[in-house]
Amino acid sequence: MVLDPQLVWNGLVVGSIIAVSALGLTLIFGILNFINIAYGDYMAAGAYVAWAVNAQVGLPLGVAIVAGILTMSVGAVVLDKLVFQHFRTRSPITLLIVSIGLAFIIRNFIRAIWGPSGHFYDLPMEANPSFLGVRFSVEQVAIMVVSLLLLLGVYALLRRTRIGIAMRAASDDRMLSRIRGVDTEKLVLYVWLIGGAIAGLGGIMLGLDAQLRPNMGFTALIPIFAAVILGGIGDPKGAVAGGYTIGVAQEVSVAVIPSEYKFGVGLVALIVGLLTRPDGLFGEATR
Repeated sequence: MVLDPQLVWNGLVVGSIIAVSALGLTLIFGILNFINIAYGDYMAAGAYVAWAVNAQVGLPLGVAIVAGILTMSVGAVVLDKLVFQHFRTRSPITLLIVSIGLAFIIRNFIRAIWGPSGHFYDLPMEANPSFLGVRFSVEQVAIMVVSLLLLLGVYALLRRTRIGIAMRAASDDRMLSRIRGVDTEKLVLYVWLIGGAIAGLGGIMLGLDAQLRPNMGFTALIPIFAAVILGGIGDPKGAVAGGYTIGVAQEVSVAVIPSEYKFGVGLVALIVGLLTRPDGLFGEATR
């Protein structure tokens, strides 16, 4: 079977969104050691703030995107101080349950302010160009370029800066890092700032590719979790690889199965990955 280039392109766009979002979730897990179920709603909140600045206030989309990213970067820190900090000494299961409650609060807060119906960003109506038979939009190209720049930036941060090296060390062994003089509380602040910003950007990218709905972040959690687990929990490069794998697999599968079932492909890939590479894509394969 010859792959349809259009489906591959669509998969790369969706994979870019999943990869960026999975990266932020992985960074948070690496330092705090819990899966934040509210992360998807962080994405939705950032997307809605950007939409409000763009469509309701009337400012350019670039300004709105910056506003959405900064809001969720600061908002993630505020929510940590108000909520998660009080449960940080508890078990990861407790934090998981708390994050579920926070997710419901954020989702219904969005619904109460902006309503349950869908929204679109205020974008110029233009015909989508095509190249070699692949039709694409300016927004899709922007998603691809921005995601690649972000992924390269985070890679450089983790590999080339003192903060990034400290984050990697704390992810491997937080107690040992504290003994060796690493200020882990400051690292928690940094990881929420970075993770919240990435969540806001991921939500905006998701809204640009589709539309905004209060439950958009919750729906996106399924492929994001699949990417994180497939890539190896706590492994940033694995999360990125898992994101692109899930995105392309979902979209290409439309050639052989109805489109409403494509989200199940991510779950199938997750199960296969757990059975064959339980330590992630870059871990040692099970024989």
